[in-house]
Amino acid sequence: MQHETARILVVDDDKENGEFLQEKLSGDECKATWYRDPRQALERVRRGAFHVGILDLKMPHMDGVELFNRIREKDPEIGLIILTGYPSVDTALATLKTGAYDYVKKPFKLEDIKKIVNRVLEEKGLFLETEEVTNQRIGQRIKEYRLKRRWTIAKLAAQTRLSKSLISQIENAKNSASLFSLSKIARSLNVRLADLVQDL
Repeated sequence: MQHETARILVVDDDKENGEFLQEKLSGDECKATWYRDPRQALERVRRGAFHVGILDLKMPHMDGVELFNRIREKDPEIGLIILTGYPSVDTALATLKTGAYDYVKKPFKLEDIKKIVNRVLEEKGLFLETEEVTNQRIGQRIKEYRLKRRWTIAKLAAQTRLSKSLISQIENAKNSASLFSLSKIARSLNVRLADLVQDL
């Protein structure tokens, strides 16, 4: 399945932080571009659209709130996330009231940023095939085949000789199913392994 490449703008005067986010948020389906200078970032926004913007709140030349407002004028559709090492409730509320998608305190966890970015992209109709999404789809498919047979998890566990706990975790995407487990489940449900993983 082909997906539009998600374009992510990162604006942070902290070189280490900016380069880290640019590297970690770029991959097969995302391209992150980092700018240290908010003025350069604004010029880039004028020349092309981004799906998500991650803006540091405190920067020289232009602070994150001013940059936020100027980007909004140019591209009302972009999902903007604010980063700050100077968190305060007042700042958070003021920023969110201006239409920021979310607000993240430094130091942040990369997984937290990725979750927020994925939520923004999902709302924009850009569904990224992350491992989590794949696990959810496999789990849902197994559950559908199980319910068609009117089997309980206990019944499927007995048929496969896998634990009820493991099957429940696979169905709820809490666990990545091994090929061995998927093969046993497919055989027990009388479906092909390909039926569980096709189009994923």
